Amino acid sequence: MTMTIRDLDEVRTLCAERRYADALKLCAEFIAEHPDHPYGFHMRAVLRVVMGEPNLALADRDKVISLCPQEPGAYMARADDHLRLGDFAASASDLDRAEKLDTGHYWPLIPMLRAHCLARLGRFDDALGAAARVPDDYLLPGFDSTVPSSKPRLMAEIETLRQRVADEPEAQG
Repeated sequence: MTMTIRDLDEVRTLCAERRYADALKLCAEFIAEHPDHPYGFHMRAVLRVVMGEPNLALADRDKVISLCPQEPGAYMARADDHLRLGDFAASASDLDRAEKLDTGHYWPLIPMLRAHCLARLGRFDDALGAAARVPDDYLLPGFDSTVPSSKPRLMAEIETLRQRVADEPEAQG
């Protein structure tokens, strides 16, 4: 019997039961039947992230982007994985691509995450420019403490990182 997208709904249940091998198998079966459909690759990438393996999700994120190059969400998902891995340059690059394609669905998430990545890269003026586009009352749920959850926390992070760079011995000499 041919699998449908609805068959992948079972991945969520399997994840909740921590039956990751079964979930991976289901994704692989769907991908084998539908190698040009992005959803199987997307679900396998999500599964890898849930399993704590965002590095293994990247190949599937790349495949989704190759199948849907005009979909901002594909770039957002890969940016999130790069962010989890601490690759702020790659994350910022994907956020730039997503922003060019976005019709407002991901605003102000994109400038919030971009500002965070740019600050981590030491590009403080660019980070402040991105942060200026974030509403003062914006809250960013769902990330751990490594990503600021509000604009005030983002601004504090930028200032802390800027000060840390200014206090480094090379900066004084």
